[in-house]
Amino acid sequence: MVETRSRSRTHWRLYGAALAFYALLAFLILHPILFATGEKVAGFDYFNYHWNFWWLRFAASAPGLSIYETNFTMFPYTTNLGYHALTASWYPVWALVEPLIGTLAAMNLIIFTACLLNGVLLFVLLRREGASALTALLGGAALQAAPTLRYFYYNTHINLMDWFWLPALLLIWGEVARAVDQRSWRAVVIALGMGFAIWGLTLTDLQFPIFAAFLLAPYGLLTLRRSRHRLRLIACGGAALAVGAALLWFAGPLPYILRFQGTLAPGTVEDRPGIPLPAGFLRMSDSWWDWSAPSAGIWFTLIIIAALLIALRALRQAADRRWFWFAFMLPPLIFALGPTLTIGDLAIPLPFRVLHAQTNGMFRMPWRLMPIAITAGMTFAALALTPFLRRWGVRRIWIAAAALLLLAADVRLYESAPLTALPPDYGFYHAIHQETGGDADDEVIIEIPTGAASGEVIFGDPRATQLQWYTLVHQKRIVNGFISRAPLEHFYYLETEDPMLSWLGQRRFLEPAEVERQMRERITTWQIGYFVIHRDLIGQDAPAVQEIIGYFNSLDDLLCPFAIEGDAVVYRTRRHPAGCAPRTPQLTDDGYVIDVGDDDDARYLGAGWYYAEDVFGVTLRWAGDHPQAAFYVDLPPGAYAVEVDAQAYHETRRISLLIDGGRIGEAVTVEPGALQTARFDLPAELVGAGASLHLALDYDDWRVPAEVGGGGDQRRLAVAVDQIRLIPQ
Repeated sequence: MVETRSRSRTHWRLYGAALAFYALLAFLILHPILFATGEKVAGFDYFNYHWNFWWLRFAASAPGLSIYETNFTMFPYTTNLGYHALTASWYPVWALVEPLIGTLAAMNLIIFTACLLNGVLLFVLLRREGASALTALLGGAALQAAPTLRYFYYNTHINLMDWFWLPALLLIWGEVARAVDQRSWRAVVIALGMGFAIWGLTLTDLQFPIFAAFLLAPYGLLTLRRSRHRLRLIACGGAALAVGAALLWFAGPLPYILRFQGTLAPGTVEDRPGIPLPAGFLRMSDSWWDWSAPSAGIWFTLIIIAALLIALRALRQAADRRWFWFAFMLPPLIFALGPTLTIGDLAIPLPFRVLHAQTNGMFRMPWRLMPIAITAGMTFAALALTPFLRRWGVRRIWIAAAALLLLAADVRLYESAPLTALPPDYGFYHAIHQETGGDADDEVIIEIPTGAASGEVIFGDPRATQLQWYTLVHQKRIVNGFISRAPLEHFYYLETEDPMLSWLGQRRFLEPAEVERQMRERITTWQIGYFVIHRDLIGQDAPAVQEIIGYFNSLDDLLCPFAIEGDAVVYRTRRHPAGCAPRTPQLTDDGYVIDVGDDDDARYLGAGWYYAEDVFGVTLRWAGDHPQAAFYVDLPPGAYAVEVDAQAYHETRRISLLIDGGRIGEAVTVEPGALQTARFDLPAELVGAGASLHLALDYDDWRVPAEVGGGGDQRRLAVAVDQIRLIPQ
């Protein structure tokens, strides 16, 4: 009894030490991500997984919504999420901790937990297979820190970093086989539990059943071959699969998968990146965080070669279990090489082509199978190295330590992938979120630039898809976004086919009449509440920014400026129940002032203006892009003096003031070299009620700096304007 208790304490101390080791290793691997919590996030795709969990909670709590169908992204279409990587298996963790620590910290906790489990579960499997503690420790570390897994960690791919499912399933199946051989009733209970594990595995990502089959199928055959009660074992396996399938039907995506409709856009098999042989097995890729640059590193290669040489000394033991694991390693390793193996001028087609074809191109990354090869390969290596290291006595600890250091050097454990800065936390999105009830619950926000993506293709600026992140704040429907496998019809039109949305993504020229027609229709039928222009994504100095703002300002009966915050300019539609505030400039002692070049001038300026500039502390804009430079205001009725602080470019200019296209008074001369004040009189009868006044500066000519010795500037410059003052008379 005392001896049993002593062994039990030793056992738990060993596993406790292993847990601490893998927690430390997870911290070393992920510390750049963890320390950046709240400031930066891992990878480009981070927004998708935060949105997933928000959607799961939102859809589950809102009447009439299904978690596997949504029009909250890629509106107006309702998209089947059956093939989308929802990763619902991690949702309970997020739902538990997100209210306490926020979604950013909750996601990093999930990444850390997955990283930890990758090492721990493989360690447990290796120990059960008969590996020593040191070799098992090395095996778990090799999987946990593998270049392919680091790619997943540093891209927030929580759906694909969960390789602990493979050793977990093998462990569970091993317990089923043991209980069957003991003729214990526990076999049925464990088999049913395995059904839940299969359910969880599939909810993690639909590719994981394929991944698991590479090891679970041959391992199942191995246990079946050695079992004394094969029919019972087969029945237990069938029960596990039946439970998993039933759960996927009643509490999973299976019904939606079966009725999925639409055209997917998989790439050709030729452009699918595999791990290059031999380069990818000799060093880790310099850009290991890039999906197109996969690698395995030399450490795994050396360990397998060393284990192979040692194991060959016992080749006569044909039934040696380690050789089964070596055989298990080869198929996923070959698949991970990609569609073609090139040796000199010889191109050898590889089996990945079959897998790509059988999944209709949806299994598109061959290198994702490398962790399967690492799992099997490190099991083989651990079993082969265990008797070898035992002969070295205490020195085996130093050998294992050296191997760990070499692993750290090979995968460049000290190196972080580039992290992505969090998007600005705009206050206006929080204000929009407060609009609830009635039509507000069905409101649509048009994010600009427009763009959308699936796992196969991206249309528009990729950063436009990240604007899906803001759905977590405002909780309204948007056109932009990402769905892993969305029908092409739901977002292909955004590329160039839609005059309004394609123009707002800078992929089509403005067609004013057609865009206005679409806006008038969609504001009502789509229930559009807001347009949000992200100037930082378009380019603050890009002509497209002022073209969009100027055009929106010209549609005063449809839109009104709502907020200008940082790089964002927000327009509210006039159908919105809250209506629009008057577009009246700030009243000062100098009258109603438009400070041209200031952040707030986007409320008033129309076509004809260039980007804002700061010249020796003076904010201004040049005009000249159009025949007139327009501006829009709402004023109290009455007469006004209009003063314009302006400076001509290169030569004397004559400028005039227009209202509704008609000239007011005489033109005024403006000289180059310094700002001057041009004054115009605006009669009360032209102001009328003062609502929606369309004013403009007209100039007699312009010059291109590049043509008159002004460097490479190709703009057409007429006058620079600092302030416009509308002074009541």
